[in-house]
Amino acid sequence: MVIEVLDPRRDPEPAYWKSLRGKAGLRADWSWGVLTAQAWAARTEQPVTVLLEDGEPRGVVSSAWVTGLTRRHRFARTAGRGRLGGLDVRSPGSGALPGWWFDGEDDDGGVGRLLDTFVPAMREELGFGLRALLVRQVGESGVDSLRGGPKMVRRTEDVAVLDVTPFSSRDDWMHSLARKRKQNLRKIFRTFDADPSLEVRVRPGAEADPVEIAELLRYNETKHHDVPIVPLPAFVGYLGRLLRQPDVQVIEYRETATGRAVAVATLLDHPTLPVARHWAALPRELGGRPDLYFHFYGEAVRWALEAGRPQVVFGKKMSEMKASLGARLVPQYAAAVALL
Repeated sequence: MVIEVLDPRRDPEPAYWKSLRGKAGLRADWSWGVLTAQAWAARTEQPVTVLLEDGEPRGVVSSAWVTGLTRRHRFARTAGRGRLGGLDVRSPGSGALPGWWFDGEDDDGGVGRLLDTFVPAMREELGFGLRALLVRQVGESGVDSLRGGPKMVRRTEDVAVLDVTPFSSRDDWMHSLARKRKQNLRKIFRTFDADPSLEVRVRPGAEADPVEIAELLRYNETKHHDVPIVPLPAFVGYLGRLLRQPDVQVIEYRETATGRAVAVATLLDHPTLPVARHWAALPRELGGRPDLYFHFYGEAVRWALEAGRPQVVFGKKMSEMKASLGARLVPQYAAAVALL
């Protein structure tokens, strides 16, 4: 087994990267150009570790190197990574998905191979200054592989996944919901369908304006300060790279009179499990509309049905509300592992 530890800021796209993405089903946020833009705009180094056997990729892990030099309001250092630290294993994009993939089936979702292969490889790369590992988005099947030793496992936010295969249309999905939610959605959909002042459309991300989307996202980001380290704002360079990927779709809400965007959502397409990634809307005091958030879920369901996708990931946060929309809540865990 050959291990390559790559820095997207400096290393060119590997020759095998496109085939790896296809084989592993990695979405647009794993595109090498997107990883590069994200790494330059990150607080920490973002190593990408690839496991190769006979020249073929057998696994990949995305992580962030966090040390005492990491600061809340500073980008990753261009030199001098810090001697003592830990690796935060996480998806490079959507926080609803794990940050690793391994070839073949594992009963534990690849957690065992993450510990047995990735950790030794990174210890060789970083030395004994690598003292800890944080693994996010571990499914229930992987929890047992994390038991024992110097590890702390905690349940985190569930991920909401909607199965759309039982439905033939958006209305069909809506009618499957509880009475109160169904009545609420029926009113919302009728209001927007009858409103000529607002246009709703789905189009490829490459046709969207990343500056416009970044501005909307920053309105939304100001609401979320409920975590120890507030996420960095959406950078136009990153969004531009992401939107240009062929597997990104955008749902837009625009005023017909002015053409102004009042809300936007992005969808990371996938043959079996697309992800609703971003959502942002103007606040009411600046011309935003009520109930757009609920209408967006209806549009995501309609898009998934028209695209022939069996499921769509609604992400984390507000799990009870998403369950009321018919989504099943998939338990997730995080583990802090001390490396001795």
